Amino acid sequence: MLTEAQPRPSHSTLRDDLDERRREELRERETWLSGQRQAFESALSDAPLAESLGILVDTAIAALGSGVRAAFYHANADGTALHHVVGMSAEYAQAADGCAIGPESLACGLAAGEAVLTADVRGDPRWEPWLWMAARFGYRGCWSFPIHTAGPRFAGTFALYWPEPREATANDTELAGRITQTAAMIIARHERAEQRRSAIHKLQETQSQLESELRDSELLRQISLELLDEAHEDALYGKLAEAAATIMQSEVSMVLIFHPERGPAGELQMLASRGLSPEGMRFWEWVRADSGCTCGEVLRTGKRAIAEDVANCAFMAGKPDRDALLAAGIRAGQSTPLIARSGKLVGMISTHWARPHRPSERDLRMLDILARPTADLIERKRAAETQRLLLNELNHRVKNTLAVVQAMAHRTLTRHRDPKEFARSFGGRVQALARVHNMLSETSWQRAELRELIGDQVLLGRGDDARLTAEGPVVRLDSQVALHMALVLHELATNSTKYGALSVPTGRVSVTWVADDALRMRWTERGGPLVAPSPTPGFGTTLIAQSVKGQGGEAHMTSEPEGISWSIVLPLSCGIASEANAAPTSARTVESTGTADSHSLEGRRFLVVEDEPLIGLDIVSALEDVKASVEGPVTTVEKACELIERSHFDGVLLDANLHGSPVDQIASALSQRDIPFAFVTGYNGSALPEAFRGIPVLNKPCSQEQVIETAVSLLARTAEKRAAGPPI
Repeated sequence: MLTEAQPRPSHSTLRDDLDERRREELRERETWLSGQRQAFESALSDAPLAESLGILVDTAIAALGSGVRAAFYHANADGTALHHVVGMSAEYAQAADGCAIGPESLACGLAAGEAVLTADVRGDPRWEPWLWMAARFGYRGCWSFPIHTAGPRFAGTFALYWPEPREATANDTELAGRITQTAAMIIARHERAEQRRSAIHKLQETQSQLESELRDSELLRQISLELLDEAHEDALYGKLAEAAATIMQSEVSMVLIFHPERGPAGELQMLASRGLSPEGMRFWEWVRADSGCTCGEVLRTGKRAIAEDVANCAFMAGKPDRDALLAAGIRAGQSTPLIARSGKLVGMISTHWARPHRPSERDLRMLDILARPTADLIERKRAAETQRLLLNELNHRVKNTLAVVQAMAHRTLTRHRDPKEFARSFGGRVQALARVHNMLSETSWQRAELRELIGDQVLLGRGDDARLTAEGPVVRLDSQVALHMALVLHELATNSTKYGALSVPTGRVSVTWVADDALRMRWTERGGPLVAPSPTPGFGTTLIAQSVKGQGGEAHMTSEPEGISWSIVLPLSCGIASEANAAPTSARTVESTGTADSHSLEGRRFLVVEDEPLIGLDIVSALEDVKASVEGPVTTVEKACELIERSHFDGVLLDANLHGSPVDQIASALSQRDIPFAFVTGYNGSALPEAFRGIPVLNKPCSQEQVIETAVSLLARTAEKRAAGPPI
């Protein structure tokens, strides 16, 4: 059967279709070129990257048709992650941002230069971990094209999202290629511009930092010069606080001094502040280790403390300081310890900010430079205060001692009309004070142990091994109690030597004490002369009773035919510390020095070197009374050396210090000529010349008997050397 032939398109129709396709291609080309031109113009005008690439996104959508979505992702500097730039919703951008480029990521192929074209995400196993995103944001097809800049360096990706499954055509990949090439040029220019801006910013930061360091260095130089001015010390602390605030760019700053004597961990006292309210100055006038601020944290740890945000600082939580800081508008702070050259904490510098802040390492370094002279200034202040306190204390003690001496002189004179008896009695009491002064100086006037005090005032040089005993626990007396107890013990020993047990060979004295709720001491004499009660107490008895009473205690004497006993009770609160668990002191004995043979000094020649005229004359008088020949008193090193050079002496009594100068030259001259000598001094042994620590010492003040005994001992040393003969 014949059929009717199909009509063929006319040449006119074919030509119209061809023209339409050409017009369509021309429109697409014009759309593309317009979009490319606009994107380049945006980039050249230094618009944000999202704006320039956003024009390419709009161009791609216009070229590919409605329903498609496009987006750009930018790789980080090390090419390990992608970050959304433009194209997708904020919710999608947040979910996809930071996508890692690795073995488990679709973007790894992009980094290798290969496009990843997924026609249907549901049919690709690689998309299984991301199907939730495709379902949530409504796409089935996803094409991703790599963007490479010069190098080549993987710079990012261009992505297309289709609502339905779709295979990519040659025209699609050609368009994507043009877009990625254009995006690569825009991204490369953007990155170069960012690098230039970063370099300029760093250069500006470096310049600003150098200018700041120059300003701060000049400030530190000015502060260092002003610290040399000791006349306006208090004003300097304010300048230091101002300098700290300038260096740290803080609203508030403080300079504090450390007082270790206040409490177990010490306390800080504010010296100066800048920007702190009157309420704050009162609140932080004193800072303890349990304070909830940065200063308290330094006291607890010994290290610099920084609170970047007061509201969230762990060591401030629940502390009143935190609330006070926030109420004062302070949100951050730091405290830097001030360490003296000896290594001890002397103070602190604190700075505070009205915003959360962490100081830079550069700022902390500059603050550490400021801390050095600040620590020196505070140490100088403390040394001056200590010196002032010591001078005041010395003045008090000297005047107090002179008042005691004056009172003793008056009371002794009323009891002794015989000058020699007065001198002996009064001199003994002065020497008792001198001995306890020596003992206290060894402990910087802090304390004296009772057993040592008894040994010094009672046992020394008295009786044989069986006549004197002392037993009791370790008890420490402060300086004031020790001075009074020294006089009490001296009077007890003197009375016993004159009238009691120690006045006869058969007598014995025991001193015992215990410390429970009070110090209870008992002095017992046995084996002495029969005791007859006195109708009126002597000065010694009165002195004992009043000295103990003055310390809040009681002293009672009991007279029995076999001897007297004293019961002395002192409260522990008056400056007495007892070690209850310490082993009791066993019985102590000392050897007798015997009686000096003054006749051996007759005709012997002595030199007295002493710069105090009255003391020198007293020593000369003591020697001349026993018919010795005496030169002096000589008061200078030069004169003494001259006499030693041209004269012969059997012995020399040498003051250990002449007008504030040492006497090593005199001691050396005496040693070279083998002339025996003794130091006469108020210093303890550690203050004597190092090379002559073995030389005998006669302590000031001294009695005439002690001067004579020392002179006799010098002659005995010479005799011993001669008997021993020359060294072999």
